[in-house]
Amino acid sequence: MKSLGVIETRGLVSAIQAVDAACKAAGVTCIGYRKVGSGLVSVCFEGEISAIHTAIERGVAVAGAGHTVRSLVIARPEPSVVNALSSLKGNPPPAKSAAAPAAPAAVAAPEPVTPGAPQPDQEEKNPAQAHKKGKKA
Repeated sequence: MKSLGVIETRGLVSAIQAVDAACKAAGVTCIGYRKVGSGLVSVCFEGEISAIHTAIERGVAVAGAGHTVRSLVIARPEPSVVNALSSLKGNPPPAKSAAAPAAPAAVAAPEPVTPGAPQPDQEEKNPAQAHKKGKKA
């Protein structure tokens, strides 16, 4: 993570508006959100420092219309801060390392065969029955 940006708004709808505007304004990624309490919602972003500044400014401008909005930009966050934010809602789980063994691939079970039921292969072999099918006698 290069830089961290946080926007705190009152209400989930204004937080969604801020995320939308911020992600469209610059090349940042929303890493999650947290409902703090009393209607406050904090949304976190990661990306390059200049992109974070642009995104946070745009998100605050959009969400700030009539709502209490606070923001924060951290240029190079301490690894302990990043670990603390790993439990945010909406945060994708960490990718598994390449050294971990891969799960065995699922094998498709064959479909059960019902005796007496016409098989697709049998219809192609007997064209006379295919003509009778669908016609009235």
